[in-house]
Amino acid sequence: MAFSAPIGRSQDADFQAGASPYTPQQLQELLAGQNKQGVLNFFGRMPNHIRGVDWFYEHLMIYIPDQDQYYTVAVVCFSQADGRVWQVVCYPN
Repeated sequence: MAFSAPIGRSQDADFQAGASPYTPQQLQELLAGQNKQGVLNFFGRMPNHIRGVDWFYEHLMIYIPDQDQYYTVAVVCFSQADGRVWQVVCYPN
């Protein structure tokens, strides 16, 4: 599965160029099926925390359109069977 999304800039809260943040649905679509290297390439950095097979990325800007607010944490869940992303869960903080 080829992956060509910009490296993390659109969703990193420290990015100052005004790029549009992703929604949780877009993150799920972009990351589902990716391996760990694909996730590292996407975010452009290591996760803030690793618990088991789950990677926690903090300080993001993830837009929640139906609530008109931003979430700041994404948990990338890897399958133990094949090491690929099966779910991305987003939280306010």
